[in-house]
Amino acid sequence: MKKLLSITLLAILASFVTVDAQKYYGYVSDPDGFAYIRASASTKAEIVGDFTSGEYLYYTPLKNGWSKVYSDASSDSFLGYMHSSRIVRVEAQNEDVENAYESAYEKGYIVDPDDNYVNVRRGPGTNYGIACRLEVSTDVYFEKSNSKWVKVYDEDFNYLGYVHRSRISQHL
Repeated sequence: MKKLLSITLLAILASFVTVDAQKYYGYVSDPDGFAYIRASASTKAEIVGDFTSGEYLYYTPLKNGWSKVYSDASSDSFLGYMHSSRIVRVEAQNEDVENAYESAYEKGYIVDPDDNYVNVRRGPGTNYGIACRLEVSTDVYFEKSNSKWVKVYDEDFNYLGYVHRSRISQHL
């Protein structure tokens, strides 16, 4: 009887112990240049912080499209929740920013046969406002995509906006 009671007690205690879920390493990639950290997994939840695009973090994906985010691999570094679409997984923790982005981005430079600058748009099309202008020959990173309009980033991976693909020449 004591043995059965001990086993039952152990099973009850074990059910209260939670094992840390797998944490992954990644960086933030958001068209706005930053992503919010929220108090719970909802866009209606209080904003408790943010990460700039390109910043690294640890995260645990949840089944509802959100991730728990951490500043380091420990459970005590829990910061809140971020939508999983804003996080890009990195395979190795020692990758530098350029190598981490390499799989999703290409390096290029601005070209325009008719002008000395190119308009960077707030969205993918000429119907969107101008976010800024880039001089011809300016180096940029752009998302690998078959789209006519691509998201572009400066050399520090700060999000700038959209540029027509024909205005970017790829570095060889």
